[in-house]
Amino acid sequence: MNIKALWGFVGNAELLGADSPKVKSGQEFQNVDEEYAHVLLGKGLAVELDANGKPKLAKPKNTKPAAPDENKAAAEKAA
Repeated sequence: MNIKALWGFVGNAELLGADSPKVKSGQEFQNVDEEYAHVLLGKGLAVELDANGKPKLAKPKNTKPAAPDENKAAAEKAA
C-alpha cells in the first residue's frame, strides 16, 4: 500500500520500508505493510495514495431521505 504522512511521527521503519523510524510530514512510502498502513490511516497520521500518487478520497454514502411514513413508523417503535 502506498501512503503519505500527514504528520511527523516516529514509526516502525521496517514496516514502512524506510531507512529511519523518524517520519516527516509529506514523506511518501511505497509497499507499506497493509496492517501497519491501516493503523496509521486510522490514527490520521497518513493518507492512502492512488496509482497516480494522489490522495484517495472517501466517497460519502448515497442514502435517500426517509419518507414521512418511515419517520412515523420509527417514532412509534421507539415509544
